[in-house]
Amino acid sequence: MTIKASALLSIVAIWATMIPAVIAEPGEWWSLIFAGLATMAIGISSWRRLGLSRVIAIAGIWAGTALATVESDGWIAIFAFLATATAVHSIMQRTAILNGVAIATAWLVVGIVVNGADGDGSWISVFAFLTGASVANHRSESRGAAAIGWWILAGAIMIATEGSHWLAVIAWFLSTMALGFHGFSLPRRIEWDLLDRD
Repeated sequence: MTIKASALLSIVAIWATMIPAVIAEPGEWWSLIFAGLATMAIGISSWRRLGLSRVIAIAGIWAGTALATVESDGWIAIFAFLATATAVHSIMQRTAILNGVAIATAWLVVGIVVNGADGDGSWISVFAFLTGASVANHRSESRGAAAIGWWILAGAIMIATEGSHWLAVIAWFLSTMALGFHGFSLPRRIEWDLLDRD
């Protein structure tokens, strides 16, 4: 049995973000327990290819968690662990890069918002987790596209107003509904129809 590189990279991403965060905020040492549980969630699937989409998602989840942990909000690691386990064991395709970026975006928004608010609003990580679960278990990338758009918009407003954390609930709902992005797909080819008679 071999260990897949994608699983190894995912594990490295967890510890490369969380160790510096705990060094900066030693009081949040216990968040490493959930980093360890996330490592185990990945480890039990280390024999299968996780794909770039999951690597991106996991790296974003823990980068956002690390940003929040620096502001004494290590409890977000609980939901980061759940989000990691959900992403690893979801139906998300290995090549669904947009979905991986969407999950990472939601968590990075959480980290930036919480960090900028000196620890306030950490509860929005619950809705980042729910967004990730919704995106990872949807076969198309429409929810991924919606999540990127709505979370960036919500994050920009939360940062600008230094509050309005309730927008995370709206971002989760609109992402799950894929509102404004339903049926999103990139064109695969150009059909030459200039001379068609029908």
